[in-house]
Amino acid sequence: MKRQEFAVFSLLMTQWHRLLLPAVLTALAAPAMAQLKAPSQGPRASGVFVPQASDVAAPSSQPQLGVPQPSTDARRSQLVDEVVAVVNNSVITRRELLDRADEIENQLRTANRPAPARADLLGEVLERLVMERVQTQAAQEAGIRVTDQEVDRAIESVAQQNRMNATDLRKRVEASGMTWTKYRDELRKQVQVIRLREREVDSKVQVYDGEIDNYLAARGGQQGAASGPTEYNVAQILVRVPENASDAQKQALRAKAEGLLKQAQGGADFAQLAQSSSEGPEAAQGGTMGFREIGRLPALFANAVVDLQTGAVAPQVVESANGFHIIKLVAKRAAPAAASNPAAASKITQTQVRHILIRTGPNMPEAEARRQLGTLRDRISHGGDFADAAKRFSQDGSAQAGGDLGWVSPGELVPEFEQAMNRLRPGEVSEPVVTQFGVHLIQVLNRRETEMAPEKRRDFARAEIREQKLRAAYDDWVRQLRSQAYVEYRVNRQR
Repeated sequence: MKRQEFAVFSLLMTQWHRLLLPAVLTALAAPAMAQLKAPSQGPRASGVFVPQASDVAAPSSQPQLGVPQPSTDARRSQLVDEVVAVVNNSVITRRELLDRADEIENQLRTANRPAPARADLLGEVLERLVMERVQTQAAQEAGIRVTDQEVDRAIESVAQQNRMNATDLRKRVEASGMTWTKYRDELRKQVQVIRLREREVDSKVQVYDGEIDNYLAARGGQQGAASGPTEYNVAQILVRVPENASDAQKQALRAKAEGLLKQAQGGADFAQLAQSSSEGPEAAQGGTMGFREIGRLPALFANAVVDLQTGAVAPQVVESANGFHIIKLVAKRAAPAAASNPAAASKITQTQVRHILIRTGPNMPEAEARRQLGTLRDRISHGGDFADAAKRFSQDGSAQAGGDLGWVSPGELVPEFEQAMNRLRPGEVSEPVVTQFGVHLIQVLNRRETEMAPEKRRDFARAEIREQKLRAAYDDWVRQLRSQAYVEYRVNRQR
């Protein structure tokens, strides 16, 4: 697959999922999913600020699902549902593969982007399906259960993220050809995987003060500069070693890897070698892993490429628990600084905001809370006083201050509240917004640019470091799950 085509395909794979997963993450509002913890500023209202035990958003590289588009189920009603892959004790069918590939192609057409060759697309989609199935099975085997209430909350956030209500979302899903029951089941599986990742990855990642000091020191001279830290695009060819391989098998596989290394060092096209010989998840795109900071690479890879010249192949085969790796440094670049890295910025935008909160529970269904706040919004829109309504009806600690939360910085509020707030103009009142605390009306009073305090800069640095660690830990965890799974392909992935 051409690199430009694959870049577009990878983007659309993300876009296809974007409509659901961010909403799922924020709906669950687990501690490891939260944004930055607020700097110490004295007592805060509890009904919107991020819980103090957490400090960063979850990594984006995780199993995801999207609001489905119109499908081709009717066209395939006569299709023999043959098995294209076996994953442990379950199968992936050709129908699943073709439906997912059609979904991606529809997204590409909608975006006016050229689609990659069908064979390349099918190969990559099949590998994605395998990875999703492996993670879902691991979550189920771990005994993780997701309640109907959690699914309902995720659905509400999906609808809100897409600026529709749950009824409209259901119509959209059913119009695509997917039943509402299946959609809920798929969503439940994704939440299971998120819970597993929280337990196996997120909870084990820590950030130390010394790491923050080093991070800020390394970027101290980059504030205001046009570029940020160096990112590495690494490619690999993986010769996988079975878990119970004998010494003779390991020697044979090492010899195979050494032979591939000699070919790569001798001028053979590395991408073609990866596509034809690698057993890694990146094989379809020539083994490339994409641009990452050095801290987001697996440690073995980082050590292998840190001193390499661009375009060079590591001189030795690298051995890991998964097998033998031939590693190449494809490219290096300076990442954008302030635009994507708040810790490198000197100023931030603060928002003066207030809200009215009705907490939901057994005695206050979410639908009733929405109805009550909708009525309040109508009154406010016709001249009613927001502060007076907050004092009378809000169930947050900010009620006596008229719902005023003061000046808040990016990352201090739970994500779904902050996202809704950021869409408002000063003076505007939101529609009812659902968070883990209940249902809110939000009004933005003002915005301002301000110098970032040292404490806030450390908060952003901590978040960035933690995200880098989470991504690297997540990638390693997924590779380990994949290496331990039994996967049998019934089709040629290169066709």
